Amino acid sequence: MTNLEIPTGPVAVRPDGFEESPVQAGVLRDTLTAAGVEVGAYDLVIIDWLSHWEWATIAVIACWVARAAQKQELAPALALPGRFDATPAEVDQHLRRILAEDTYLRYQQAIGGAAVTEAAQDLRERVDGADIPGSPVSSDYVKGQLDGADYVDPAKGGGRYPSQLQCSQHDGFGTCPGAPRCTPRETVKDDQE
Repeated sequence: MTNLEIPTGPVAVRPDGFEESPVQAGVLRDTLTAAGVEVGAYDLVIIDWLSHWEWATIAVIACWVARAAQKQELAPALALPGRFDATPAEVDQHLRRILAEDTYLRYQQAIGGAAVTEAAQDLRERVDGADIPGSPVSSDYVKGQLDGADYVDPAKGGGRYPSQLQCSQHDGFGTCPGAPRCTPRETVKDDQE
């Protein structure tokens, strides 16, 4: 595509040369693709914009991407128990290693929302038919159960649960005292002493 060289290591001297914009855009696209970067529509706009810069800029950017791609190491295989044997704390620790914190919170909210919705449904079913005349269950109990179901049900304004990332590292599952970043258990104990 180009007769010019893309540096393969740290760039100490400005790369010389000239290429037309379409060739430079191709170099950037090919470098990103080779690095495993999925290119979107706006990425293409930026590639086109960058392709109008001088070759030295394109060569250094392409060099950075290629070097970063070479440095990426595959994550080591994690020795986890089988999926049916993992404890909730082991699952929590694994997900913390592989997910960004905001993604993990959304994951917890999806699970929490389903659990809370199910709990609200259970509360409603528990009192279904309990308000029959002559039933030993009082109407206040029935109303309290239904109000409680509405209070926690996300579909009825109960809000997202959890609102903060829950953590297995601190006295069971609860709000992480190091939020938004998790503080390792040892650090929390050291700080509390």
